Amino acid sequence: MSAKNSYITLRVHKDTHTAFMQKANMYGKPSEVLREIIEGFLGDRLVIKPDPSKESLYVNRTTN
Repeated sequence: MSAKNSYITLRVHKDTHTAFMQKANMYGKPSEVLREIIEGFLGDRLVIKPDPSKESLYVNRTTN
C-alpha cells in the first residue's frame, strides 16, 4: 500500500467532536474510522439515511 501523504481537514462543533471521538474509539483509532468512511464512500459501500433538512446533500449521483 502506498504512503498516506494527503490530509482532509474539517471543522465541527466541540460536542460533535467529543461524541465522534468517543464512538470511534470503540472501533479503533478515530483516523482509521474516518479512513474507512471515506473508502466506503468512494467504493459505494456507504449508505447514509438523509436528514430531511439536508436532502439536497443526498442527490443520487451514481448510475447503476
